[in-house]
Order: sequence, then structure tokens, then C-alpha cells
Amino acid sequence: MNVFNYPQPFTLENGVVLPELQIAYHTYGKLNADGSNVVWVCHALTANSDCVDWWKGLIGPSCLINPEEYFIVCANILGSCYGTTGPTSINPKTGAPYYSDFPTVTIRDMVKAHILLREALGIEKIGLLMGGSMGGYQVLEWCMMEPGRIEKSFLIATSPSESAWGVAVHTAQRLAIEADNTWRNHDAHAGAQGLKAARAIGMLTYRNYGIFQDTQTDPDPEKIDHFRASSYIQYQGEKLVKRFNAFSYWLLTKSMDSHHLARGRG
Repeated sequence: MNVFNYPQPFTLENGVVLPELQIAYHTYGKLNADGSNVVWVCHALTANSDCVDWWKGLIGPSCLINPEEYFIVCANILGSCYGTTGPTSINPKTGAPYYSDFPTVTIRDMVKAHILLREALGIEKIGLLMGGSMGGYQVLEWCMMEPGRIEKSFLIATSPSESAWGVAVHTAQRLAIEADNTWRNHDAHAGAQGLKAARAIGMLTYRNYGIFQDTQTDPDPEKIDHFRASSYIQYQGEKLVKRFNAFSYWLLTKSMDSHHLARGRG
């Protein structure tokens, strides 16, 4: 993982100014002489900048997006907990982590940070800009912000604006986090049980009735507890708690809610 430090004020769309910015990112392969081989990957809600790890089969050696042919870049998004400035980062003004004091951010803020990194890496053109879900939101926003620099885009499981259904799901997830009585503690593990519940809510939207019936139905019809479907939901929640942070999850779902390409531009 690489880190780009931007030691200047960074103004968010809501007017709040971050004193400085740190961006964690990965690159794979090399930029060719004419800069025409750039593939920039935008990640989803709880992913990180190591896209070769989480997008196996598509990105990596011997894959369609091969680092022997392309210069691949993926940056951790603003507000996440994987190295880019976010709730668990140290606030230079206080010397302590931001935690719940970190300001809300938008998809546009994330792309603005990506653009700073693009400039620092000397990239003039992005041959392919790709992402899914929340990553797709970033791709769409970036195509609006710098249309002359994006040659092609690849989108999956995304939309130009967040739906009322999506906002409702995210609100339910945030309510779960807020119901955890540790949520406002200034501690890296605050809200962990709430995050587990939030992930459980999310899993119900990532799957459907048919999938749960096919994969999680217990073979024993006489069973009265410890159901397979329950164990699966518990496991998914615990797995996320081990690798992510409740403050970032709460913040980033807010970012998705405000995603709408038709919003006024300043």
C-alpha cells in the first residue's frame, strides 16, 4: 500500500475544511510512455484499495485487467478506515482520532480526493474507469466532473442516484448502529455490535428469498434452534466487525444516500 499526503486544507462539499488529507492507494503495473494504459478501479462500501485481492479473476496476473499490460490504480475512499483520512484518523487540531466528530462527506468529495491523487501520479487520461455499487457511484460522478479525461467506463450493480429503498435500508442500518450504547464512545471499537446488526440488515438485501431457501434451509425439519440461516447471518456480521469500523460504515452509508448526479454544481 502507498500513501499520498496532501498537506493542505481540503474543503468538503458541505463547507467543512479538513486541515490535511491522506490517501491510501495501490498501483499495479507501470504507466506506459504515452499514458494510455491507465485502469482506475473505484471500490465499494467496505472494500479497500487492494483491488487485486478483492476482485479476483478480473484484476491481476493472467486476468482480463492484467498489470503486465495496464497501469492499475485503486484508492481507498475518503471516510473509510483503510488508510485514507476518515473517522479513525488523527485530527491534527486535537491530536486524537476524529471518531464521531468526523464530518459527513459526499461521493463528490471522494472523487475530488481521487483527482488529487490522479494529478500527483501524473495521470492525464484514464483509459478505463471501473467500479461496482458505491464504486459505480464514484465512476459516474467522476465522468461528470472530468469528462474529458475518462475514455471508457465499466459499471456494475449501481445507479445514477440512490433509490428511496436504498436510503431506507441505510437508515435502518444506521439506526442499528445508533442503538448500540457504545456508539458515541471515542473508541475504535465503539458501535461494534450495532455494526454487526447493520451488516445483518445489509445481507438481507444482498441476497433474496430464493437464495436463502436454496442455501440456508436446514435439512432437519425437527430442528428448534441454531438454524443454518441464523448462523450465516451471525457469521457475516462478525466477519465485518473484525475488518471494518462502525463510524466509517455509518458515515459512508450517509454518503450513498446523498448520491444524485442531478444535484446543483458549484
